[in-house]
Amino acid sequence: METCICCEGGRVSGYLEGLRRCDACGHVWADIRLSDEEMRRIYSSGYFKGEEYMDYEREAPALRHNFRARVRELARRHPKGTRLWEIGVAYGYFLSEASTHFQAAGCDIAEAAVDAAKTKLGLNVVCGDYLSLPPAESPDVICLWDTVEHLREPHRYLEKAAKELRPGGTLALSTGDIGSFTARLRGKHWRLIHPPSHLHYFSAHSMRTLLTRLGFESIEIRYLPHWRSVDAVTFQLLGRSLLLKKIRLYECLHAMGVLNWYFPLNLRDLMTVYATRCGQP
Repeated sequence: METCICCEGGRVSGYLEGLRRCDACGHVWADIRLSDEEMRRIYSSGYFKGEEYMDYEREAPALRHNFRARVRELARRHPKGTRLWEIGVAYGYFLSEASTHFQAAGCDIAEAAVDAAKTKLGLNVVCGDYLSLPPAESPDVICLWDTVEHLREPHRYLEKAAKELRPGGTLALSTGDIGSFTARLRGKHWRLIHPPSHLHYFSAHSMRTLLTRLGFESIEIRYLPHWRSVDAVTFQLLGRSLLLKKIRLYECLHAMGVLNWYFPLNLRDLMTVYATRCGQP
């Protein structure tokens, strides 16, 4: 019987095209089964260079701006620093910022991205699936920034994180909120619905349900502005179009350099989650 990963309920129905939804907690997931090889193929170098992202490395200034705010929050919670582990490091920009306060390390299955994080930033990262890696050395913080939606079995990753975190440690993650007004208004056109790279779609309720079931407490969900690259947004709107005129317009604007700036955006459909591993540190 098909069951929900969040509440473990069995009342499941169709939602939007190609998606399934738990009638109890509202969690949504793509009706897709991907092999390990298919997952690695999705997150090859092209994912960061023209497929999912225009150019992930060129978005670094905006990404780092967002990550610095997250590091400040985690440093407030853990003023003595200690160990931090990130699942889904990509090119390592968050770890680079976190290394100013924490002993930071992490993993990702994207080989090209991990190689860049190692060679360009000198970070302690490994190419591999977190589920198959040896236990981390009792980190005080485990992060999954814009990662849980990509995982085939996100509950297993969070369950492992709950076991490996020190008591009183912090789980920090970000993902879309399919229960938000923007997501409900946009329906199948919501910008975050695009399997097979996005497989799971949490709501605030389903996220709380899962984390509570796994033994986390003091769960905080925030809706914060995110700095975005104008170049990246324009690429999303024009560069991916099948219309040659739109592609040329994007290329013209890009070449003129008028897209090289950043702005904060908050549609309240992206949630940042902090949760505490039960027990005293």
